[in-house]
Amino acid sequence: MRITRLFESSTASSENITQERFVEIVAKHKALLLQSDEGSDPFSVEDFANFTEGLRLEKYEYVGGAAPRRLIPVKANVEVFTANEAPPDQLIPFHHELAQVKSPPQYLFFYCDLPSETGGETALIDSTLVYRYVAETFPAFVDKLKAHGARYKRILPSQDDEASPIGRSFYNAYQVENKADLEKKLNSIEGLEYEWTAEGNLQVITEPIPAIRMVDQQHNHGIYQWTFNNSVIAAFRGWQDCRNDRKQSVCFGNNDTMDADVLEAIATFMDENKVSYKWKKGDIFALNNRLVMHSRNSYTGHRRVYASMFGDTICSDSDVKRDGVGEVVTDVSALNVTDPLTFGMWRLDEPEKTVYNAIQAGYRRFDSACDYGNEALTGRGIRRAIAEGIVKREDLYITTKLWNTYHSEKHVSLALKKCLEDLGLDYVDEFLIHFPISMEFVPFDKKYPPEWTNLDGNMVLVKNDINATWRAMEELVDHGLTRFIGLSNFNCQHLRQVLSVARIRPTSLQVECHPHLSQGILLRFAREAGIRVSAFSPMGGASYISLDMATKDDLLFEHPVVLGISDKYKKTAAQILLRWAIQRNTLPISKSSRLERMKENRNLFDFYLTMDEMSSIDSLNKNRRYNDPGVFCEAGMGTFCPIYE
Repeated sequence: MRITRLFESSTASSENITQERFVEIVAKHKALLLQSDEGSDPFSVEDFANFTEGLRLEKYEYVGGAAPRRLIPVKANVEVFTANEAPPDQLIPFHHELAQVKSPPQYLFFYCDLPSETGGETALIDSTLVYRYVAETFPAFVDKLKAHGARYKRILPSQDDEASPIGRSFYNAYQVENKADLEKKLNSIEGLEYEWTAEGNLQVITEPIPAIRMVDQQHNHGIYQWTFNNSVIAAFRGWQDCRNDRKQSVCFGNNDTMDADVLEAIATFMDENKVSYKWKKGDIFALNNRLVMHSRNSYTGHRRVYASMFGDTICSDSDVKRDGVGEVVTDVSALNVTDPLTFGMWRLDEPEKTVYNAIQAGYRRFDSACDYGNEALTGRGIRRAIAEGIVKREDLYITTKLWNTYHSEKHVSLALKKCLEDLGLDYVDEFLIHFPISMEFVPFDKKYPPEWTNLDGNMVLVKNDINATWRAMEELVDHGLTRFIGLSNFNCQHLRQVLSVARIRPTSLQVECHPHLSQGILLRFAREAGIRVSAFSPMGGASYISLDMATKDDLLFEHPVVLGISDKYKKTAAQILLRWAIQRNTLPISKSSRLERMKENRNLFDFYLTMDEMSSIDSLNKNRRYNDPGVFCEAGMGTFCPIYE
């Protein structure tokens, strides 16, 4: 099977598509063209049905749709039906399939059995591209959609009206056989209004439906994109027939009227930026319905295009995943994160003010550590934000770390309790072993934080069983002092050692990660074990120049590859680097002392990088590590302490 990424003008590549592979590529690339291999016959409708059945996706009940459909008989246990059979001279406007219902399908497929003579393309547009245009051009409109959603008004006939693009009968639309069952179904939908007309038609005004959606993840693949996920333009442009007036078909969720000029401008933008593909017999489209809007151009001649829609994937007993020590991974919940952005507390001039401002800017994840020496001030800023009602404690995700001098079992609990005392918190969300380096204990009342040397100014390494340290970490979870435990600066073998003995598995690994140090093998190893990866220093060497651990030549901000992509998207170099980190399924840790820059660094969800752009940034890797104890410990303390080869 040949695969073409429709939004990226890619050349076709050939491969067999498993369920896992399908989910991955449609999450990353949104829209795919699938064709038979060169020299093979075009796919038949039975091939199409067999392919979709083989992906093991949940069946989706087509309820609430406007267009009449006819089922196409196939041998496979899937539903294949006609695509919208509106008259050929009519353009079907852009929409997410069934975005006018609460739970739209996740995956949408089209198959071409007979291409039209002219026109008839299934046009596509990236929903995030539309969102960005609307948010920048009509911000008040987007804010209102976010706040209230949209309501859709439609009058449905008692029998399918094939002359209308929205002529599906109320019996078929709601999959019922009589009015009593229909009214029972409609009455069960909170917020929906309906009435019977004198002509025996059904007028329905939907409950408020979300119209701007954040798509964070799909099957542990980080997406994190705002989408213009609705049927607003489809209703405004296309819901017109003898029963319906398109200009009355949609309003805000609070019943306020939508500005027709705004809707026309959005529709025009879509038409000017769409990707149209001329069908060939046997072609298949696979669309991520959460991320892609589709339409149909008018055409001449005959045209047969069929469709199937599905929900999520279906797991089976064969979908067993094992980690690096052969254990079956049954819990991957740590990989599911709603907000991927973390604010780092390392080397801040005004920690109290900065953490408070970061919370105001929208950050909810914070990375702290005993070694940063500012947890008391960090805690004051957090408590101020909580006291002022900006956030609740449960809205925040606070990470701190166990320092190297406290690895002994008897010191682990004391170390966390000291962090909690300084932070002014009853618990943290995550407690990490900061380094796989065990050093001589330094009393809390003599020197805190102890940094890298003892009371005599020497860095002294000691024997320690890291497995015993981990058992002490597990007890912290048992006692409610931390919700989760994890690791920092550990490599694959370190992870394997902990996984071999863990009663409570690590949920998180924090490592240096940026385009100069991409860490692909480590990232894969961790994620396959169900461990999410947080990336510190996502900007590369920028934070290390003042420490003489990097030079200006190491600045990724000024690299031509990064600047070229920055110019294309009208984003800063920092935003490009953070977006790259997110699309690699890592959680980047960034910081700034300026409120404007904090907000800017969070403004990452209205664009995405193509595979070619990701690859061009990937190519900058040179395995350059800026935070390396094997270098700075010997240079600064006279102790050779490598943890990476």
